[in-house]
Amino acid sequence: MVTSPPDTRWRRLKLSYPSVYRNLAVDESLARALSTGVQTQPTLRLWTNPKAVVVGRFQDVPTEVDLRQCEMNQVQIARRFTGGGTVFHDEATLSLTLVARPRNGPAHLRFEETYLQLVREALEDLGLSCLASGNSILVGGRKICGAAAAVGMHFALWHCSILVDTNLEVLDRVLAPSKSRTRSRFVHSRWQEVTTLAKALSRPIGIDEVARSLETTLERWIGDELKTDPLTIEEKRYSEALYARKYSSRAWNLNGNHGFKYSSAAIDGLTPQLPYGSVQPP
Repeated sequence: MVTSPPDTRWRRLKLSYPSVYRNLAVDESLARALSTGVQTQPTLRLWTNPKAVVVGRFQDVPTEVDLRQCEMNQVQIARRFTGGGTVFHDEATLSLTLVARPRNGPAHLRFEETYLQLVREALEDLGLSCLASGNSILVGGRKICGAAAAVGMHFALWHCSILVDTNLEVLDRVLAPSKSRTRSRFVHSRWQEVTTLAKALSRPIGIDEVARSLETTLERWIGDELKTDPLTIEEKRYSEALYARKYSSRAWNLNGNHGFKYSSAAIDGLTPQLPYGSVQPP
């Protein structure tokens, strides 16, 4: 059960940009707002990306991504602020973000497992037979959902991507290098066969139907209706600053921590758990 204080309702945020960089900036802004105390409301965000490869914070892009195939297929390359492996997104992939103060969500060390079970329950309500394994949801041994997380003293953020009707041919081409087992100091993706919700259910299914199931499941868990609200002024400020100074930077997206300088004092109120980039966009 996911609980909240009586005076704090979960917010529903449906916000997607046609830019993977702006979308990732929004996710980090949600964590920053909770971390700095300018926001206290837990949030469910449902969103989609254009065609994009999103690598984990501690990964090496050339090891995980076929750069030539990305260029040929007009696939953007971006880096998120959470760890984990590389994923492929397109307009038929649904991303879900859950962010709350630790006291508003599940136990500090179990929130990842709890949120994964929430998604599994929502997919089962759609008629899917699946199981949770590690940070993934599997159907017949094939991956249909993968997740990553970040946690600090005042926030716990968990996000995942669900392959609703994702183009698996493009996915396989652009992520091909991640099948390699070469040794390196970077985090490697765990290669696994994948499938989509449409294939597993043997019927057409859209983003909206899956989003409704996720919303209904969370409302059942919290015993309350979700309240639809936009980003706050502070979250917008964080999001725009993060996009301009970090996520639009080739240094961050291609090289991560190894090619990008951080300055924790670059913006008022930012905390050490979420280092802030000081590099200006090209």
